[in-house]
Amino acid sequence: MQQKHLSFILALLSLIVLAACQPLVAPPAGGDGPMAAAQTLILATTTSTQDSGLLDVILPVFEEEANANVDVIAVGTGQALTLGEDGNADVLLVHARA
Repeated sequence: MQQKHLSFILALLSLIVLAACQPLVAPPAGGDGPMAAAQTLILATTTSTQDSGLLDVILPVFEEEANANVDVIAVGTGQALTLGEDGNADVLLVHARA
């Protein structure tokens, strides 16, 4: 059972790393043209991460630099992992095993 969970977590981490390496938006051709529309990402995280204030610090910087909007869903670890498994979240940020 432990091996199954470890394999799932490693696969999930690999997918997150691959997704993070992809460019969100191509830069405008002329540099002076209008900015591309911001992409919206869904972040599933734990309630304790949300309550810690960490997201209040890092998300504004990320959203500005990546020209993206982040919608946060704060739930328990198991629910966050399920959201990711079901394809209902783009990024998962959890800290405890389900």
